Amino acid sequence: MKAKKHFGQHFLTSNETAQTIVNGLGDISQQDVLEIGPGMGIITQFMLHEAKRFRAVEIDPEAATYLKEHYPKIELIKADFLKVNLLDYYTQPFSLIGNFPYNISSQIVFKIIENTDLIEQWVGMFQYEMGVRLVAQPKDKKEYGILSVLTPFYYKVETVMKLGPEAFNPPPQVNSIVVTATRVIHPWKCDPKLLKRVVKTAFGMRRKTLSNGLASIIPKEILNTHRFSTLRPENLTYLEFEELTAFIEKHVSH
Repeated sequence: MKAKKHFGQHFLTSNETAQTIVNGLGDISQQDVLEIGPGMGIITQFMLHEAKRFRAVEIDPEAATYLKEHYPKIELIKADFLKVNLLDYYTQPFSLIGNFPYNISSQIVFKIIENTDLIEQWVGMFQYEMGVRLVAQPKDKKEYGILSVLTPFYYKVETVMKLGPEAFNPPPQVNSIVVTATRVIHPWKCDPKLLKRVVKTAFGMRRKTLSNGLASIIPKEILNTHRFSTLRPENLTYLEFEELTAFIEKHVSH
C-alpha cells in the first residue's frame, strides 16, 4: 500500500518501535483503546488481542480495506477522526494512540483537550517541532505557544523517544517524537473557556504586549493595572495565564 500525501501518511517500519509506542500506554488489558490512522497496522497488531477493547479510526478507504483483510476482527470506524463524535462510541474513559498524521496533529491535540473527560491517557507520534511544543516552557520562546500553555492544564506530557526520517516509509523531511500524556485533574481558578480564548488571542498577537494583544477582551486601561500587562505571551507560564484570566474574569462581564 502506498502512502498518500494528502492524508499525511508516513508508515512506521520497525516492529520494535511500534511495541515501544504501545508500551507507553502501560497495561492495556483493562483499557479501551482507540487508534488514530492505523495505516497498515504496525501498531495495531500489538493491541488487537491485548486491549480490553480495541477500535481504530481510519479515513483512507484503501487502508481500511487492507486492515479488514489482514485483521478481520478489527473494529473499524471509517471516518475522519476530527469529525467523529466520540460520545457516539464511548460513554466511559478510554486511551488513545497513534502515529498522528503530521498535517493535522495540532488539531488532534485540540480535540483531545476538548474530550479530556473521556480520554484518560494518550500516546502519539508527532513531527519533532510539534511534539516539542507540547512540553515547551517560556524560556523556549520559539516553540512556546498555545498548546504549550493549554496542555498542562489537562495532561502531564513526557517524551518517550525520538526518531529520524529513516524510521518511516516514505521518510518524512523532518524528525519525529513520541510523547505520552496522562490526564491531570486541575483545580481551576478561572473559567476554562475564557482561558482558551485569552491564550489563543494573546498568541495570535504574540509580538504585542498583553495589554495591547488582549484589547479585544479587556480594555487596556483595566489590564494595565495588572502586573503582567507589559509582558508578551511567551513570558507567562501556564499558571500565570490562569492568574491573568481570573483577573480578566473578575473585571469584565460576559
